[in-house]
Amino acid sequence: MRASDADVGKAKKEKRRIVMADIIIAAHGTLAEGLKNAAGLIVGEPENLKCMSLCPGDNIEDFIQDMKDTVQTAEHDVLILTDLLGASPYNGAAYTISGCKDQRVVCVSGVNLSMVIEAVLKREEKAIEELAEDLAKTGREGIQKLSRNMERSER
Repeated sequence: MRASDADVGKAKKEKRRIVMADIIIAAHGTLAEGLKNAAGLIVGEPENLKCMSLCPGDNIEDFIQDMKDTVQTAEHDVLILTDLLGASPYNGAAYTISGCKDQRVVCVSGVNLSMVIEAVLKREEKAIEELAEDLAKTGREGIQKLSRNMERSER
């Protein structure tokens, strides 16, 4: 028996809903909240997006435990966006990921506003690994130099 096109389309839609990813932005200071706020101005208030801020005087062990607790209680796959490769929020994500045996958790470092917007808009359309790859590319491509002294054509 062959599935109808409608059945195939319905199955694809159902699969997309399952792919949904929760997002954590983990960063120093108030950067995470700033990125969430800015993304909200552009695409509307993002759901299932949690900010984790590491501020002066914060205990790194508490920060990591909060991240682990957040990931363990997530209903979906989890995408962690951190500000700096190798810094405390990134290391906390690495530690969290190493303890996740039954959950798909991926971290991308170097978060910027373009990445947050794309994550919010595309997290229901792509598997988390593919989304992470796309976000890394978006982050790199979004960094460009603009200068008044750029090469000008001769007149």
